[in-house]
Amino acid sequence: MDPLAIYIHVPFCARKCAYCDFASFSGREADWRRYFEALWAELESWSPRLSGYEVASVFFGGGTPTLVPGEYIVETLSRARAIAPFTADAEITLEGNPGTLTPEKLAAYRSAGVNRLSLGAQSFDDRLLRSLGRIHTAAQIGEAVRLARTAGFGNINLDLMYALPGQATEQWLHTLDAAVSLEVQHISAYSLIVEEGTPMADRVRRGEAVIPDDDAVNAMQRAAIDRLAAAGYGRYEISNYARPGIECRHNLTYWRRGDYLGLGCAAHSMLRETRFCNPASLDAYLSGEREVDKQVLTREDAMEETVLLSTRTARGIDLEKWRRDYGTPFAEGREEIIARLSAAGYIEADEGNLRLTRRGFEVQDAVVLALLEEQGR
Repeated sequence: MDPLAIYIHVPFCARKCAYCDFASFSGREADWRRYFEALWAELESWSPRLSGYEVASVFFGGGTPTLVPGEYIVETLSRARAIAPFTADAEITLEGNPGTLTPEKLAAYRSAGVNRLSLGAQSFDDRLLRSLGRIHTAAQIGEAVRLARTAGFGNINLDLMYALPGQATEQWLHTLDAAVSLEVQHISAYSLIVEEGTPMADRVRRGEAVIPDDDAVNAMQRAAIDRLAAAGYGRYEISNYARPGIECRHNLTYWRRGDYLGLGCAAHSMLRETRFCNPASLDAYLSGEREVDKQVLTREDAMEETVLLSTRTARGIDLEKWRRDYGTPFAEGREEIIARLSAAGYIEADEGNLRLTRRGFEVQDAVVLALLEEQGR
């Protein structure tokens, strides 16, 4: 059977963060029950269409899935198990925020089969947390990890952010050290992207928030690589670090262009080279709108996505798989650009893979563009 990843979007949050442009909504508690009933109906609608698949991973994202009553998560996972068989070792991740966890909720999640917890820590600096609009304190991050361990969670991720307004490299190093001291299995370290239409973008435009310059951002990224490597975390994707064997299998599905089904508002799917999504509007989703913007990918689309996504990972482009999937060697027609990028120290290749170097990761967009320009000729 073919492996399938399922993403389930829970769009509710206690308060919208200053940088967030995701489909998340505060103050909609009255819609919680109605939303999950719509989600359960969507799940059931997929049951006859998933023949030949077995579920290898489930990821509850948001929003803040741990904000809603625990029974909603438990029931959703139970209904997901009814639409397709699960592998014996299926990875089941739940995103959550410190400050929204209780022993009772964690026990319910664990009993239902959730075996990976991803906590939105972002920073261990209370001033920076307040500026981001986060509802938790640095102390609550450690408390959330302790509660999760007591409940039996052995696979915990912390999301961290750098290049924050007013953030110095020393503050970032403190956050990295604090995260490492908690001995979690996985750390995601993302550079802040200021998205148009967010309160953060307005602050930057008015000069009320100053983003670190490119040199500072690169210094913070290098600091993360070095500190986390010294602590035993391998960098397996541009922004993700894990203990050996604890890489996030769900996210690897995205980067390897595996099949995934997205459920809930704003969720995206790719099944058998067809992409589609649900509406980002909560009201549109509640009214029954589903599976919009359907696109059947061409061979060229798939090749472009493979370059874009594979080069994000430490493994890089699997050259034999490329040959199998597309019927031609990856290097064919790209000999000159590969030689130039290799000589400049941006990529390296062996018989099995072509990957970006540490230097290449810092300019991944430019490397990808160079490789795709050759593809398009």
